[in-house]
Parts: sequence; C-alpha cells; structure tokens
Amino acid sequence: MAATLEVAITGVEGKAYENILSRLRIYRLSQLDEQPDYLEVKRLHRLAPQDIEAALAPYGYHSVQVESDLIATENGWRASYDVEPGRQVYITDVSITVIGAGKDALATTDGQTLTALRVGDPLNHPLYEQEKSRLLRELRALGFLSAACQVQNIKVNRADHSAGIDLLLDTGPAFRFGEIMSDQDVIDEDLFSRFISFESGDRFDSSILPGLQRDLYRTGFFQRVSVIPDISDENGSYVPVIIVAEPSESVTNVSLGVGYATDTSFNIRLDYQNRLLNRSGHSAFSSLLLGDQRSMVQLNYRVPGPDPLHTAFTGTGGWNRELWEDTETEKFSAGISYGYDNSPHFRSLSLQFFNEDYQIGATSETGRFLMPGLSGSWARADALVNTSRGGRVTLEIEGASSELLSDATFAKLRLSGRAIISPLQKWRLIGRSSVGTIIVDTIDEIPPSLRFYAGGEKSVRGYKYKTLGPQDSTGTIVGGRVLLTGSISLERQVLEFGRVSAFFDIGNAMDDWDVDLVRGVGVGIGLALPFGQIKLDFAYPLDDEGTAQYVYLRVGTDL
Repeated sequence: MAATLEVAITGVEGKAYENILSRLRIYRLSQLDEQPDYLEVKRLHRLAPQDIEAALAPYGYHSVQVESDLIATENGWRASYDVEPGRQVYITDVSITVIGAGKDALATTDGQTLTALRVGDPLNHPLYEQEKSRLLRELRALGFLSAACQVQNIKVNRADHSAGIDLLLDTGPAFRFGEIMSDQDVIDEDLFSRFISFESGDRFDSSILPGLQRDLYRTGFFQRVSVIPDISDENGSYVPVIIVAEPSESVTNVSLGVGYATDTSFNIRLDYQNRLLNRSGHSAFSSLLLGDQRSMVQLNYRVPGPDPLHTAFTGTGGWNRELWEDTETEKFSAGISYGYDNSPHFRSLSLQFFNEDYQIGATSETGRFLMPGLSGSWARADALVNTSRGGRVTLEIEGASSELLSDATFAKLRLSGRAIISPLQKWRLIGRSSVGTIIVDTIDEIPPSLRFYAGGEKSVRGYKYKTLGPQDSTGTIVGGRVLLTGSISLERQVLEFGRVSAFFDIGNAMDDWDVDLVRGVGVGIGLALPFGQIKLDFAYPLDDEGTAQYVYLRVGTDL
C-alpha cells in the first residue's frame, strides 16, 4: 500500500486558515496523487513554520508561534501544526495623498473616508491591496489612465502591534476623448452620432463605453457592436474611439395571433414590423385584425427624435369597425404623437383627428373630433414572459373642444393598473383594475368609441362584450361616463408548463358615481411557453341569471 501524508492545523480558522492551506507547501504535497518522498516531507516540514508565518502576516499577525510535529503512521506520516497567532496588529494611522491633475477627482482626500481602511481596524493586507487597486481603477475610469502609486508603505511596529499606512497616488494628466470613428454602413452618420453622448475633447470616461455599446444594440439596427478605445502612447493624452457596428440579419418581424371568446367569436391578428425602412432610422408597424364583431387596420410610421434612443415622432392612421348588441360603429382616424421612452417610464403627447359613423339602436350619427391627448405609464417586471413579479400603471387624458374642429366638448381620464406577485413558489397572485371618468354634458354628444363599457375578456368576464353600462328607454346599452372594474386571480403552476387558476371579476360602466357593480367568477387553464401564455378561461356571471357561461382563449404576455 502506498504511503500517505496527513496534515493537521489547529489554532486558526476562517480566511486565515484558508490562506495557510494555500501557502503551506507540505499541505500541497499531501494533495498530490503520487507517493510522497520522505526526504521531501522532512524538508517541507522544516519550512512549514515559515509558510504559516507568511500566510498570517497579511492578516496582521506578526508574532506567530508554531509548534510542529512529524510522526510516522501505519500508512505513512502525519504532520501537525498548532498555531498561536499572537496579538493582531491594528491600524493606527492612514495617510492617503492624491497628487496630479486629478487630485480633486475622488470624493475626498481624507484617508479615513477615501477607502475602507480604518484606524482601529486589524491590519488586513488583502484589503489593503484591494483598496489600492480600487482607487487606481476609479482614477483610470475618470480619465486618468496613467494613475499610479508613487509611495505604498505599510510600517509595522511589532513592539506595540501597530501599523501605519502611507499611500501617495499620482493621477498623471487627464486623458480626453480623441477622434470618434465609426465603421458602419447601416444608418446615416448624423443619426448615428446622436446615439453618442460624448464628444472629442470631453474628459475620457471608460464607464460610458459599455452603455453606448448596449444602446446601439438596443436599436435593433445592428447585429453586433464593438466600442474600442485606442489607448496607446502615440496618441498622447487623447483616446480615439472606434465603433464597429454590423447590420442586423433581419429588421423585419411578422407575428400571427388567434383569439376566441363565446361573446365575440374567433378573431385573427396579423402584425408586421420593419425596424429600419431607410438610413434615417425610420420604422413602420402595421396591424390587421379580422373578427366577427371587430375588425381593424392600424398603420404606424416612426421617425427618431432628437434623442433617438428615447424619443420619437409617430404618425398613425387606421380604420376600425365594431359591432355588438344594438351598436355598430365605423371609424377612420389619423394622428401624430411625440413619445419619450426611458424604461420603466413612458410619456406621450398626441393629436388625433377621427371621423366616426355609428348607429345605436335606431339612431344613426356621425362624429368628428380633433383630440389632443396625454398619456404616461410605468412598467417593471422581472421577466417579459412568464412574469413572477411586476406591474404596470397607465394614465390617459384626452379631450376636445367644439370651438376647435370638434362636434362636442369633453374631457376623458382613465387610470388602469396590473400587478403580479408570487407569494409562494409555483403560485402567482394577479390583480388588475381600471377607473375612468368623462366630463361631458350628455353621453349622447360623443361617439361609442369614446364612451365607457364593461363586460368581456379584458373587463368583467362572464358578461358579454360591452353589454354592461347605462341603458336608454328602449333597453339599448348606450355606454357611460364612469368606469370602475377590478379583478383578482390566483394561479398555480402544475407540471413544468401548465397553469391552473381561479378568478373573481367585478365592475361596471355607469352614468355617474352612484356605484352599481356586477360580479363574475371563473377558472382557467393555460400553458406557459417561451413566447408567452396560452390561456383558456371559463367564466360565470353572479348577477345575471339569464346569461350563460363564457369561454375566453387568449395568447400573450402577462402585463
């Protein structure tokens, strides 16, 4: 049987113990697969106290005593070391001085606040080296690329177990951005330059460059982006930056969706997006929806704004037809909006003109409106698909004046929200709500597309689409000036992709704040797939005995 070597260390623990293991040569020998040589074992055993002392010195132990023993065993040898670290050395003085062009660049030159090294703390060499490196990294990130330590001393007084730290950092000259060069043939240079937040001559800041790379990639124009600073002696104190951007393999996207509900029947939706129509960065989005009760065509044309990553002008045009109960409406619209998107916040200012022909019961009307609007939203989630924690809040304000190309004067406000939490593993609690009000003399002055209705898959399930709301003298649903809806759903994951849920919906559309709410309950099953959820809900009304159960099929994301 091959001889073995056993090593035992007592008297220390934690990081100091781990450092001894890494520095102790006889321990490293014991970890080898080959049989140890006795002469080598004796040699490394004699050197072990030195190894231990060297391993403990970085942690402020400078009076180390080691009792060692090497004995023969039945299988080989056993080396043991009883370590008495002695008194730890404590820091009694910290002097950190910064000189050079960037002497005021760091937060303070007070050594007690400039680093984590504190008077009264045990001397810790690894922390000292860590802090020294951090200070140099910060200076170099601030544009002082030649920053260096001119003096770096630790003075240990073994007599009183104290240590003084003395650092002198020379920042050197302030480096600046040099020429900014782009290697891309995807968009115009004028647009490309608007993504760059720095100019030649600005103080060099390396932390900006990863953000620029990320921003350019987020545009969808490029497949791969590299931002390379050219730090070389021949450039002096100026750092040229080379940006290499490869075109995206595809800037178009086509998606197809299908939905079903017993109250609205089947519908099919086709979306087309082109993220880069031309070198000016223009993009387009079009959507076609075909269904028994609702059909629409939507066209959006987007032009980058002054800050192309966050702002854009969007022109819109569309046609929309809806039919439910005793109401039929057909709407043509065109508009323009200016949006600011800085996730998680989004804001938009819009102006829309539309013409709507509609029939409610036996009454036929036409409405024309020039409608300014303001909207804002906040959204955050841990994942876009299969969200376990997240939320969205949206506020919309719009209105019109009869004195400005509109058939009536009104103001409309709507606030809606949705939240998802996961109180337990495999469980989700999903809530949504919506509240809105319209300020108008009579609801008859505005067309159905502006009125509030409730009922349907995205409102109060268990009631037919847009069948909840005020009625006229003939019993026709005419819509209301007040909307109040809410929903709570409890969902449980089953197997890997399956979902089961139970929900409670409440709400109504009303003509005033004299609240009269109806309720619906139901259960659902679904599949959580990489692109989103496929969900089938079965709902039943609690306050309308004459209404049957309703089934809703939906494909999409959670928020």
